[in-house]
Amino acid sequence: MMATILTLIVLGMIFQGVLAVLNSILDTVGVSGILGSVPVLGSNLNLIWAYLFVVISEVGGFGYGASTEILGMGEFGTDVGTALAITAFIPVKDAALSALGKGLARG
Repeated sequence: MMATILTLIVLGMIFQGVLAVLNSILDTVGVSGILGSVPVLGSNLNLIWAYLFVVISEVGGFGYGASTEILGMGEFGTDVGTALAITAFIPVKDAALSALGKGLARG
């Protein structure tokens, strides 16, 4: 269980780094505003990037007795579930690092 949580936190960190580079490239090219203005696409852009991150890096399933497969959709469901978990764990990662920083500052 802890290995799965730690894996998701680390994947959240890596994904945020990839997302920063991707957003920088899209801003430089001038495509970021166009993608953000598309009604359904713009509001779900981080999830779409997370799904592509999962598919390209082939992470998922985790092998720790945890499954991210959703709605009985097989490999696609596992990839979508992993992308959802990664995006959901970004605030958890931020909170954990903040708490760790506060704990180290006291000691």
